[in-house]
Amino acid sequence: MTRPQLLLRILLPLHLTGLVLMAGTTIFDYYCFKTLHFLHLASKFGVLIRTGAIIIIATGITMLIMEKDSWSQPLFRLKLGLTAILILHGMLVGNPRATKFRTLITHNNTEHLDTLTSGLNRFYLLQLTLFLTIILISVSIPRDHPHRP
Repeated sequence: MTRPQLLLRILLPLHLTGLVLMAGTTIFDYYCFKTLHFLHLASKFGVLIRTGAIIIIATGITMLIMEKDSWSQPLFRLKLGLTAILILHGMLVGNPRATKFRTLITHNNTEHLDTLTSGLNRFYLLQLTLFLTIILISVSIPRDHPHRP
């Protein structure tokens, strides 16, 4: 096994770990939002989502540099675009809404809660759909592709 092959075998599990970290934390966050349990913990898990995003970006860029022909794969470009949307949607839409939701709940302020709740529900459902789509695309990449184990 050559060094680049070994590095790819190390990077791929790290890449998947970042995805699982982000997806698992999002599922837990969604549970906290729907049940209003563990809200005090949910606000602290943002660091896990950011860590997962950093792992995904760093390992993804490294694998892309190592396997330049990946960019010519349409499924890879689609996956890359969906991953960018996932991360940006979480930062620009989810984080501000979740912070506002926790603040309203903490202060027992129910004004605008219905609008915020429906928006957060749509946010989480879209995030989870994006995760599922990215995973399905990853599984459907041809077997001879270098990013397949």
